[in-house]
Amino acid sequence: MKRTLLTALAFLGITVGSILFGGERSSVYLDIMQKSVEAYSPERIRDYVKRVDRDGITEHGYARLTANLGILISQGRMVGNKGLFEEMMDICVRELPIARQKNQGKGEIGNDFAVKEIVCCIMELEKAGTFPLEKTSTWRKALEDMKAEDIYSVQPVPGDQTARNWCVFGAASECARIMAGIGGEKEYADRYLKDQLRFFDENGMYRDPHSPMVYDLVTRLQYMAALDFGYDGPAKEAIEEQLLKSAGRTLQMQSVTGEIPYGGRSNQFLHNEAFYAAVCEYYASWMKERGDMASARRFKSAAMRAVSSLAYWLGQEPVHHVKNRYPVESGYGCETYAYFDKYMVTTASWAYLAWRFADDTIEPSHSRMERSTFITSDDFHRIIMNAGGYTVQFDWKAQPGYDSPGIGRVQKENAPPTLALASPCPSVRHPSYRIDVENEGPLAIAPCWDEYEIVAAKKGKVVMTDGKGSYWICRLGRHGLAMKLKGEGEMSLTLPVLVFDGERERTPMTSGSTMSVIDEGWICHYKSNGEIIDSGKEYGSRNGHLRRYEAKAKGCLKVRIFMSPE
Repeated sequence: MKRTLLTALAFLGITVGSILFGGERSSVYLDIMQKSVEAYSPERIRDYVKRVDRDGITEHGYARLTANLGILISQGRMVGNKGLFEEMMDICVRELPIARQKNQGKGEIGNDFAVKEIVCCIMELEKAGTFPLEKTSTWRKALEDMKAEDIYSVQPVPGDQTARNWCVFGAASECARIMAGIGGEKEYADRYLKDQLRFFDENGMYRDPHSPMVYDLVTRLQYMAALDFGYDGPAKEAIEEQLLKSAGRTLQMQSVTGEIPYGGRSNQFLHNEAFYAAVCEYYASWMKERGDMASARRFKSAAMRAVSSLAYWLGQEPVHHVKNRYPVESGYGCETYAYFDKYMVTTASWAYLAWRFADDTIEPSHSRMERSTFITSDDFHRIIMNAGGYTVQFDWKAQPGYDSPGIGRVQKENAPPTLALASPCPSVRHPSYRIDVENEGPLAIAPCWDEYEIVAAKKGKVVMTDGKGSYWICRLGRHGLAMKLKGEGEMSLTLPVLVFDGERERTPMTSGSTMSVIDEGWICHYKSNGEIIDSGKEYGSRNGHLRRYEAKAKGCLKVRIFMSPE
């Protein structure tokens, strides 16, 4: 069945009119939460409950599933699961205070991430009067006496030179506990909210090890949550300074299909767009408070684009937590820690924060995404261009276990996100996430260069060189991506094409200097002044199998990529 972004929204019971032009838009986040929780079969949940009841909490998926189910019940959804939820919550409040001690030396525990979610769940249930006061009071009392140093697993000493996003999560959890009156230590929140500010770059982006895009955005979201929970400590002014610095950059980094930039760990999961929507909802409400309604409307529009991206993937059956269609149990495209039980419900957790932050009185901007070219700091080593309804993303210093240098994304608004390219392949045979083929080397849209140096980058145009006399000129506009590769001898550009997503096969059609790919009612066209050749080799990425094609010509190679409805 053909599925476009619009039909995906309809699948969730959402209309474009209600999202863009009025209505209670924030309810869409409850829809996303419900779809995420319903992705767990009753049998899967029952098995999960048995395991945690027996072994205790060893990661945050269980507590998040519990919290999100409870929040949905408080809003009159999934109320048939009230008894199951009560059983799950009893286990949570029994295990959270002792999880670190019980699982010491056995890997991660869930408290750093999940404490604030359980606290918020209790608050929502109390607000709605879902359970008798004596029941919620029992849950409260079980958590009141927890000491921060005893329950969180990552607590770097101040001045530690390694960024630790986990401790920001823990600090936000302490802010939630203080807000709810369920214990909490202000000194702990002050310590880590202040200490981790050292890892923000000149664009106000948080640099976790290797600077993955996910952990910039999701760490900023924890700072936002802390402020929303009422944090007013000595780090508040500096936090707001960094959040303001990164505000405009946040809009520039979104793709026309609503996605965060590809690259690095924990990427290409559905929860990515959920936390991006939450970040944008916070910015929208904050900008309104600051009297900047134009910016507030732009952020609201960006949040709704992220919602449309989520709807596209949540509208597929069965629902997957990563952006491919491989069987969930295969773990294809996932790091060892990024399995379904943990990462599917994470989508709901971030949707809850988006719902909490959202101001329905803010009208989204109705204009197209602004034309922009954003060059990150060298730590993130990315260029993101938006123009003419297209997005192109470069990576000039890719992390080999996850990505390849060159262009790893070409997308067009309303077209399927993986039609041309959503993310590149890792450069190594055995990457940091699971695939079922061995990659022979890097694969992105790129010349065969060892080094990439930026010559120029402005709106709609990027020029790069290998430092040896060859130049790669890329222009982006309403006619798509036009590339020119100039140098001596034969010029060559690799062109990856997704041919298998775990369920469906696609067959590119080549004829001399042209190639086309058809999917879901759209065509991606490739046109060259040279020859487009099938290498016969397939590589693995998070999205599936990509076949390597090459465009070749002597002296000057030209390639244009554009997309149109079928």
